[in-house]
Amino acid sequence: MTRELVITQHVPAPPHQVYAAWLTPEGMSRWWWVSIGDTQYAVDGRVGGDYLVESVGAGIGVRGTFTRLEEPTLIELTWTWLDGAVAGPEEHVRVELADQDGGTLVTVTHLVATADGVESYRQGWEYVLGNLARLPHDGQLPSGAPAVAASPADADLQPAITLTQVVPAPRADTFAAWLEPERLAQWWWPGQDTSYVIDARRGGHFAIRSAQTGLGATGTYLELDEGERIVMTWLWESPGPAAPQDLVTVTFADGDDGQASTLVTLVHEFAVPQADTTDPTHGWMAVLDSLVEHLP
Repeated sequence: MTRELVITQHVPAPPHQVYAAWLTPEGMSRWWWVSIGDTQYAVDGRVGGDYLVESVGAGIGVRGTFTRLEEPTLIELTWTWLDGAVAGPEEHVRVELADQDGGTLVTVTHLVATADGVESYRQGWEYVLGNLARLPHDGQLPSGAPAVAASPADADLQPAITLTQVVPAPRADTFAAWLEPERLAQWWWPGQDTSYVIDARRGGHFAIRSAQTGLGATGTYLELDEGERIVMTWLWESPGPAAPQDLVTVTFADGDDGQASTLVTLVHEFAVPQADTTDPTHGWMAVLDSLVEHLP
C-alpha cells in the first residue's frame, strides 16, 4: 500500500524559471545534491525522456522517466531509488508549480511504496527543495534565466573538508562505535552531560546534545552500509542563527596492518561553501582523536 507524502516550498523565482530548473542537467546540478561533489546528472527533459542523478562516492542515486509536462505548472515522473547497484520499487512523483507572493509555491506529492521510506524521503525533499529556494539569493539562477557572474572571492570558498584517522580497532568495532549510544558516550564528548539518541537505520534520526554547553548535532541516516559507510545529514546546533543542513560521509577500510586497525575517512560537505573551515576541521579532528583514545 503506497503512502502519500506532500512537501511544499516557496521559491522566490517565477514558475517558468523553477520549471526549467528541473529539466536540464545544468539546472538540476545547481540545486539537487549540491553538497555531494561527484554527483552526475543526465536529464532528457521531455515526455518519455529519462533522467538519472547518481553519486558513485555516496553510493546513491535516483532514476526515472518524465510522464507528463505542462509548462510551467506541472511535472510528473516515475521515481526509482538506487542504493548502490540495488534498485528500489518504482514510485511516482508529481510537482505542481503555482504563482505565490511574487515567486512560486512548489508542491511535491510523492507516492512512497513503503511506510519506512516516508520519513527518509521527507528529509530528502526538504533538503533539495531548500536548495532550490536558495538559488536566486546565491546568484545561481535556474536554467533559462540570465547567468550571474561569480565574484572572484567565490573561488576561495570551500565546498567540503576531508579528514582521515587510523583507529587501532577492527572495522566492525569502529563502525559500531558510531551507531551505539553506549559506545558513543565513551568517545564523543566524553565526561560531559551529553545525551545520545540514536535510531541506527536508514531514515532514522540521531541527536547528540550537551545541555551544559548548549551545543549539539542532529541529522538523519541516509545510508548505513555495515562496516563500510555511513552517510548522514548534519545540522549543527549552537547559540546564534540556525545553520544549514550539511552532509557527512564516513567510510571505513582495513588499515595497513590488515584487520587490526581501521582507516576512517570523513567527508563533511557544506550546504553553503565556507570561506573559513577552521572550526569544523578542528571539531572533527578532536572527535576523531578522541575515538582513537577511547575506543576499547
